[in-house]
Amino acid sequence: MDQFKGKKAVFVNSESLGNYSFGPEHPFKPERIRRTYELCRSRGLFDAPAVGVMEVEEPEEGVLKRFHTRGYIEALKRADTGMDVDVDMLHHGLGTAENPVFKGVYRFAELSATATLAAARLVADGVDTAFNPVGGFHHAYRDRASGFCYVNDIAIAIDELLGKNLKVAYVDIDAHHGDAVQDAYYRDNRVLTISMHETGRTLFPWSGFESEIGEGTGEGFNINIPLEPETDDEIFLYLFKGVVMRAVAAFEPDLVVGQFGTDMLATDPLTHLHLTNNGYIEAIETLHSAFRRIVALGGGGYNLNDVEKCWTLLWTELAGFELSEGYGGAMGGVFLGDTSLSGSDLRDMRVYTTGPDKEKLKARADELIAFFKGRVIGFI
Repeated sequence: MDQFKGKKAVFVNSESLGNYSFGPEHPFKPERIRRTYELCRSRGLFDAPAVGVMEVEEPEEGVLKRFHTRGYIEALKRADTGMDVDVDMLHHGLGTAENPVFKGVYRFAELSATATLAAARLVADGVDTAFNPVGGFHHAYRDRASGFCYVNDIAIAIDELLGKNLKVAYVDIDAHHGDAVQDAYYRDNRVLTISMHETGRTLFPWSGFESEIGEGTGEGFNINIPLEPETDDEIFLYLFKGVVMRAVAAFEPDLVVGQFGTDMLATDPLTHLHLTNNGYIEAIETLHSAFRRIVALGGGGYNLNDVEKCWTLLWTELAGFELSEGYGGAMGGVFLGDTSLSGSDLRDMRVYTTGPDKEKLKARADELIAFFKGRVIGFI
């Protein structure tokens, strides 16, 4: 880790992770790390003295034991051969359509957790931000796989940070509720957990309603912001700035762990929101401007073109590079054939929900803000 001292941002890369496959028809594609890395490299986004790339190709011994049960780990080890699924594997969520058994699945879980743990340690040791694209598996419980997630690398990282006496805010903007991370810290006021996601009325994992605010000493430290279908950049940012930023500021964390999935975008095939990557990156810019230390993780995203553009924008922001604000697809990408003039070709064309539907979305957003008053940190 010494070679990264003094760095502003470190990209945690792994060629091995990018070579795994959940199966040809599965929506989750680990090759996202390779595509994101190559796009960043081709644009010179690693060519700065304050930027580093850490290669993680070997798992840390015992990394899964940091969070997961012995029974689940044993089942996952048996699944590593990619052979027959037994009853115990099914009991632990393995061998289903969403969490298939494939050759190397155990090593994939170990390696992705190791990469996230490395990112957390970098930030704990003084790096401003670190980004692991194949991380952010927020649906994996202690004893079972769920929702394309075999390991809860997030909880492993947060527990590491808590062990260093650091105060952690977890901010999740994936379209799916971060249910297993919520479960891990639901009764714990040492961690502020915030999840912005499509409402559980219309999307897996069918949870994450505003009434879920924590229990016991954790009451008021768990915040869910369920978004209605067709939510656009404006409504998303209104809630992000009005709820997320207010709560995190009141909590005063030492650092932020962010799950920055890209499946909120309108073009994602599995979700029903209406964002563009302009809203996505503005939220991250807002967060980063207030909280310098961020452990950034990937997450969901099932349109690979969206994923690599969003995460290149994310890396650009974390590493401090400047790109044009405008949408440059028409002039740069199509007519001129040059996609490296200013970087604005990474930006989506802005799209907004309008009319009565927008009015309903705004009214619902105001209802959420009103609900939080007197119930959660930052609103009491």
